[in-house]
Amino acid sequence: MDESTKNLVSVILSAHNAEKYIGEAVESVLKQTYPYFELIVVDDGSTDKTSQVVKSFKDSRINLIVHSQNKGISETRNTALKFAKGLWFTPLDADDIWLPERLEKLMEIAIESGDDYFVADDLLLCFDTPRGIKQWGSLLKIDYGIKPDGKILKLSMSDYLKMGGPDIKPIIPLKQVKLFDLKYNPLFDGTEDFEFYCNLFRLGLKLKYMKKAFYLYRLTPGSITSKPHTSGELVLKSLSVNENFSIEDRSIFKNRLEKSKKKNQYIQFSYALKSKQWHKAFLLFYKNPLLFIQLLIHLPHSLRYRITAKIYGARIK
Repeated sequence: MDESTKNLVSVILSAHNAEKYIGEAVESVLKQTYPYFELIVVDDGSTDKTSQVVKSFKDSRINLIVHSQNKGISETRNTALKFAKGLWFTPLDADDIWLPERLEKLMEIAIESGDDYFVADDLLLCFDTPRGIKQWGSLLKIDYGIKPDGKILKLSMSDYLKMGGPDIKPIIPLKQVKLFDLKYNPLFDGTEDFEFYCNLFRLGLKLKYMKKAFYLYRLTPGSITSKPHTSGELVLKSLSVNENFSIEDRSIFKNRLEKSKKKNQYIQFSYALKSKQWHKAFLLFYKNPLLFIQLLIHLPHSLRYRITAKIYGARIK
C-alpha cells in the first residue's frame, strides 16, 4: 500500500443550490498542502448551477454525485460515505472554506492517534460580505469564552458536553464507521452531526480537539443555524432514552436537554424581537420574564456581532 492510499482522506462536501459559494469551497480543498485526499461532492437536487461549477474544476480527485431530488443533509452525507475510499473522512459545508494547511495539521494528529480518536480543530467564524469572506474570531472564544491557545485536548463525551458541545468538523476514522454501519440520521437534519459524534463516543472513540482554527465557518443569513429550531431538543430527547448508551450518559443527555429547552426559549424570544414579531415576543416574555434578563446578558455579545458586521458590510443573521 503506497502513501497516497494508506493515508487517504475522503472529503465529503454536501451541496444544495450552492453555486454562489461552492467554487470557493472546492478550491480551498484543492489548495491543501496535504496531498492525499479525494473530494466527494454530492449535489442534493440543486436547481441552480451547483453541478456546473463543480464540473469546471478539472481535477481527477473530484467525484461528483448528483441526487435527482433533494434528500437533505444527512442522506447526502450518507451517499458520500458509500463512495468514500479513504481511511478517514471529514465533512465540509458548501459555504465554508479551509485554510491551506488544515488537512496537514489535523492529519499529523490523526495518523499518530490511529482509530481510537477523531480529530477536530476550532472554527473561525467569518462574515459573508460583498468583498468576500471576512474573519471575525474563534468559535471557542466568542461563544464559550475559551482561549484558542493551540493546545490539543483529549476529550471523552462527558468532557465534550461539559465544554458546551461546540460545533466541530472533525476527521473521522472510516474503518469504525463502516464496521458499525454508522449513518447520519435524517430525523435530525440540522443537528445530525451531534448525534453522529455521540455515537462515535459510544463506540469508544475519544476526541482530540485542537484549540486553533483552520476551518472558516461562514455566518450566512437564512442558514439553519440562524433561526430557532427544535432539532437539538429532538436529538437530545432521543439520546436520553437510547439504551445503547450507559445510564450515566443518558443522565448527561437529560441534563443537556433541559438546558437546550431554556436556550431555545431565549432563541425564539430573540428571533421574535429581531423579526419584529412583537405579539409573539410579548407572549414568550409573559410566560418567562427571565428571558429579558437573558437578553441583557447576551446584549454585549449581540452588539459586538452587529457592530463588526456593520463595519464589514455583512448582512445580519
